[in-house]
Amino acid sequence: MQSMTTDVIDLRDFYASSLGRIVKSDLEQLIGKLWPCKAGEVIIGLGYAAPFLDLFDTEKNIVLAFMPAQQGVVGWPSPKSIRSSLVEEDMLPLKDKSVDKLLFVHALENCHNTQYLLREAWRVLAPNGKMLLIAPNRRGLWARSDHTPFGHGQPYTMTQLSCLLQESLFTPVSFLRGLYTLPSSSRFVQAVISPFAEKTGQACLQKFSGIVCIEAVKQVYAGMTVPTVRKRIPLSLIPSPSRRPMGA
Repeated sequence: MQSMTTDVIDLRDFYASSLGRIVKSDLEQLIGKLWPCKAGEVIIGLGYAAPFLDLFDTEKNIVLAFMPAQQGVVGWPSPKSIRSSLVEEDMLPLKDKSVDKLLFVHALENCHNTQYLLREAWRVLAPNGKMLLIAPNRRGLWARSDHTPFGHGQPYTMTQLSCLLQESLFTPVSFLRGLYTLPSSSRFVQAVISPFAEKTGQACLQKFSGIVCIEAVKQVYAGMTVPTVRKRIPLSLIPSPSRRPMGA
């Protein structure tokens, strides 16, 4: 298993592959189960969450894809309508308490400083906001597969991820696992073996899932010391909490 950050082009190409489309479908089901589409929300995808932001209505919500500098950035959702931006993980260009939902995909396992990243997440998340973290499962086969993005960076067990969130003043509220499909591009494996592995895994091998997923809320009864960083320039696309769209 390699520890280097996966390049954004490799991530884009993976999700365009047949195996990547299977992963996308599986994770979309998890995200949709926890976060049904609503209106009037500010939703930020961090890491490489762009393939999953299509679940949210960009006409009725403010939806942006933030990609860390060490990974690189690609345009999303289309060349004519760019809603993606390159960011530093310790200085998100957002106002305090301005975000309703934060979606982490290929973010936590690749970041240079998880403490700073989660402090920034705590700062920008609204008091009633929610954060959803998806990370490779340390016990799963995907974390051992170098030819997929889940085989790079720092994997986590559900317990490790939960403890990390609690230390950063978040309260975990939902715990899900997914991706029991085998990390193979073989057509035979995808068509014959993976469907069986998916059913078997959900029934009796949950601790060996490909990913772990935790939904968390911000603890608002305790303060947090934010590290000194460069001056942030808030994006003009994010209105102040008093000026949210559509009655949010």
